[in-house]
Amino acid sequence: MSNNEEFLQKAAEIIGAENVVSPNTDTSYFDPYPLNTGRDHVAGVRPANTEHVQALVRLANETGTSLWTVSRGKNLGYGGSAPRTQDQVVLDLSRMDAIEHVDSELAYAVIQPGVTFFDLFDHIQENDLGLFVSVPALGWGSVLGNALDRGYGMSPYGDHVQQLCGLEVVLPDGSLMRTGMWALEDSPLANIFKGGFGPNIDQLFTQSNLGIVVRAGIWLMPFPEVFASGDIKVDRIEDLPILLDKIAELRRREIFQNNCLVGNVVRAGTMNGPRSRWYEGEGSIPDDVVEEMKAKMGIGHWNARFALYGEPGMIRERIRIITEEFDLPGFEIDVRVYEGKDGAPVSYAEIDERDQTTMAGVPTLKPLSTIGWYAEDGGHIDIAPLVPARGAEVLDFYQEVKALYTEYGFDLYIGYHVYARHLVHVTMIFFENGNEEQLARARALYEEVRKAAVRRGYTPYRGHIDNMDDIASEFLFNNHASLRFQERLKDALDPNGVIAPGKQGVWPERLRS
Repeated sequence: MSNNEEFLQKAAEIIGAENVVSPNTDTSYFDPYPLNTGRDHVAGVRPANTEHVQALVRLANETGTSLWTVSRGKNLGYGGSAPRTQDQVVLDLSRMDAIEHVDSELAYAVIQPGVTFFDLFDHIQENDLGLFVSVPALGWGSVLGNALDRGYGMSPYGDHVQQLCGLEVVLPDGSLMRTGMWALEDSPLANIFKGGFGPNIDQLFTQSNLGIVVRAGIWLMPFPEVFASGDIKVDRIEDLPILLDKIAELRRREIFQNNCLVGNVVRAGTMNGPRSRWYEGEGSIPDDVVEEMKAKMGIGHWNARFALYGEPGMIRERIRIITEEFDLPGFEIDVRVYEGKDGAPVSYAEIDERDQTTMAGVPTLKPLSTIGWYAEDGGHIDIAPLVPARGAEVLDFYQEVKALYTEYGFDLYIGYHVYARHLVHVTMIFFENGNEEQLARARALYEEVRKAAVRRGYTPYRGHIDNMDDIASEFLFNNHASLRFQERLKDALDPNGVIAPGKQGVWPERLRS
């Protein structure tokens, strides 16, 4: 009997046989959009509570089994629910889906990793709690999983990792720890003040294989009295620096309150049917066809979306400043304002359907349709380097990336998520699942874009499971001092190397060579 077989057999005694998932079955774990084909579907276990997780981690130590933790396994474009290596057993936390507490006065929730954005949104709406949930592109993922992987939403609270406050963590030996003020027994500060006593260790468990977060506090935003949804259309490609520089400056001045989203024509096209609607030829969509797409959709070459939140006077002044700043040739701005009645927060019933977007805190699955860009059985991989928010620098990188997409025959999808000092340069590579010729080109393109970013000192904010080692290897300072420090922590806390070996390129000593 192998280590994994022994682990799965004994795990059934802990969590029930019905919650042990055999490999290569309809319910086993895999990447739905594999960039590298030939992977098997792997086994998994589905604990229902913290005690189950602790028992399974102890069992993994006894049997020498490697566990790969997922909250819900919806990290599409980065590996889905698949582990780093085929011999790892997936520890699936999706059954741990309790919303344990929501404090509407101080605006925070305490939740488990199986809670989705839909779950939290519905709970708040059904109980009329007056709170706003920051949501990412797809609402079916884990609120905690997204935050711990440094995911983001589109609201003033959109930097989700910064909203975490107090973690409950199962450590690699199966023991339980709480961070910050939550370590102070029965403290009312547990989920409202991030510091504890001594070093703040919460960030050690983000993009991490040092423990398994089983509960956490997360801050929420009070629902605003007024919500405004705005669009900026920019006619010319070469005006991108003006657009980005102004957005970043206004974000630094806190005129813009959220990370504005700037998309190109292809991005808009993927939201409006398959590629064949626009073009059926080989290679990248030609520039003249892009111009036709732009005209038919009535959009700019660059299309920015932003939102505003607050009380009426503040919203009016923000709109005045933004409108004046973007009163430029080739720029067109449109803002829709929704105000609550008699000083009450605005309600979703008062917001037009077209503006009930992620920026309004409404979870959705609409972007899933984009995977059918090339074929009905489509997939994608994301490569999203962090880039300084300097417009000329971004345009220069865009031109290099566009040339690479053209060389490898793909359509360049751009979505810039613009913050005060940096932006996330989201590009997607769409492909047909199982199309080996196309997948080979996609792999080569991913690597070329990654290398182009590295040459400029950029790096993806998160990595696909197949590329984590490559990304980690680029942090070169002082002979990889940062990685060596992480490896020392890994060896000290997880000497048997049972928690997510290889996550973010950090391997335990037994597997490092």
